[in-house]
Amino acid sequence: MDPLVAIAFLLIGLALGSFLNVCISRIPRDESIVTPRSHCPSCNSPIAWRDNIPLLSWVFLRGRCRSCGSGISLRYPAVELLTGLLFIACYVHFGLAGATVRGCLFSFLVVGLIFMDAETGLLPAEFTYPGIGLGILFAWLVPLDVGGTQFLASYLRRPIGATPESQSLLDSLAGIVVGAGFFCLAWAVYYLVRKRDGLGFGDIAFMAMIGAFLGLKAAALVIFLAPVAGTIFALGWMLTRRATDVSPHPNAADSPLTRSVPFGVFLGASALVALFFSPAIWEWYLGQFH
Repeated sequence: MDPLVAIAFLLIGLALGSFLNVCISRIPRDESIVTPRSHCPSCNSPIAWRDNIPLLSWVFLRGRCRSCGSGISLRYPAVELLTGLLFIACYVHFGLAGATVRGCLFSFLVVGLIFMDAETGLLPAEFTYPGIGLGILFAWLVPLDVGGTQFLASYLRRPIGATPESQSLLDSLAGIVVGAGFFCLAWAVYYLVRKRDGLGFGDIAFMAMIGAFLGLKAAALVIFLAPVAGTIFALGWMLTRRATDVSPHPNAADSPLTRSVPFGVFLGASALVALFFSPAIWEWYLGQFH
């Protein structure tokens, strides 16, 4: 690892993380990401360039607006730092290669979707749909691990393509179909049983994007990890709330025990785990059968 290259990736990640904060704040609310310029959400004062330096400005201002003194959400430095660290992680993990560019772009989209879903419960199509297209494009340019598709093809006794590019493209498409198809089926079953939506179509589009970028094997891992992580979080959160909120709620639907959990957060977190650790996890898992 070249330290100067790593610093460059960090700086690029911090800068794109700053732009990502604009997207997170505006896209779910159908606002332009171009105009108006960055401003304080409390007093609407324009933010000067010196107060818009990624991460550093928040530290120097002690998390407060220079004009009105109102608090600035911790989300802003968190998104910038997380994006910068993920860019470095992609460089360290993949080296200077096309896979690094794909990993950085994927991380950018996933971080944005995680925070948008956490704040608003929305997974905007402005991120997921272009992400699906970009995932398919990168599958053609930078071959994926096609082990999942090869296994499926051997089981079905069907060829998967004559070139690495075509095999990778097929693996990306298989990741989309299996990933999105699984959650479409889960949505349908839940709706038939409970007569209400258990998943949003934004979650399904997000899973399709994950499958497009990461391929079939990683998509299968996310299909397993995300519900497990979401269930563990929901159970822990419900037990904590039950212990601290003993008074009955007049409206059960508004009770903290019945509010929906933003599943896109767990899809995104699981996708980032799969981005870096999918081969190692699969190797460990398959090794249990030897």
